[in-house]
Amino acid sequence: MGWITIYIKGKSGFEPEVLSTLNSSGFPFMPGSSYEQGMMLYWIPERQTLRGFKKAIGSKIVFKYRLRFFTDVEAFVEFKHNESENPELREEQV
Repeated sequence: MGWITIYIKGKSGFEPEVLSTLNSSGFPFMPGSSYEQGMMLYWIPERQTLRGFKKAIGSKIVFKYRLRFFTDVEAFVEFKHNESENPELREEQV
């Protein structure tokens, strides 16, 4: 069985709520660790879908913390780079 890496970026404070919700959902996952503030790392079985993972977290949490999901590190780094280059846009989106 293989695993898919999921990177989650969101507004500060989302980490404990996401982890708590996933623990009670019954969705199979393995949490990872990250040194970056406002980012979490998870592994899900490859037979599961990103959509199922988002459903396990719940739409209220996704929208409350403006969660963004990435399945590869290149997309995450590009998003982070674009976000830091355009601070006005980032503030308007929040």
